Amino acid sequence: MTDIPAPDRDPRPVGLLLRFGALLYDSLLVLAIWLVLGLVTLPLWNVLEVFFWQVQLTLNIFAAWAFFYGFWRRTGQTLGMQTWNLVVRSEDGSRITSWQATLRFLVGISQWMFILMAIHLAREHGDWMTALMTALGVLALGASALHPQRWMLHDWLSSTVLMRTRPLKRPRWKENQDEQDSGGG
Repeated sequence: MTDIPAPDRDPRPVGLLLRFGALLYDSLLVLAIWLVLGLVTLPLWNVLEVFFWQVQLTLNIFAAWAFFYGFWRRTGQTLGMQTWNLVVRSEDGSRITSWQATLRFLVGISQWMFILMAIHLAREHGDWMTALMTALGVLALGASALHPQRWMLHDWLSSTVLMRTRPLKRPRWKENQDEQDSGGG
């Protein structure tokens, strides 16, 4: 049984621009969470008179996981995904499990770690490493573009599907406002 009724689904596959749009929006929200987390832990580091960057990194990764896990498990949409009318579901259309949400996050973050490592290697080792890392990146994105449903690696490994939903014809806040105006007299 699917959680999204058939009329509310959009059968077109989700492209890279929509994915990156939602990712940009969500990354700004995660960055804000990290800033608040840093402000909370900063007094602790001052009291201890030492900064444990490993602990801070672990807290930041855990906070990012909690952000994505909570939204994906609750509604299947982060705030960025809601903006771009995207939802993540299992292959059968049901909500994703805890394991799928965690695996999707871990594979996704490892892909970004690979990109950061590639940038570092390109800076350290010059042109040939830049060409190699660029070729690997184009190959990974090209593999996604060739898949009929435009699946990325984290979709495939976690058995999840990023799908479009049809936008609401009328925003929910507008409906609530109209109900209050007609009922409140």
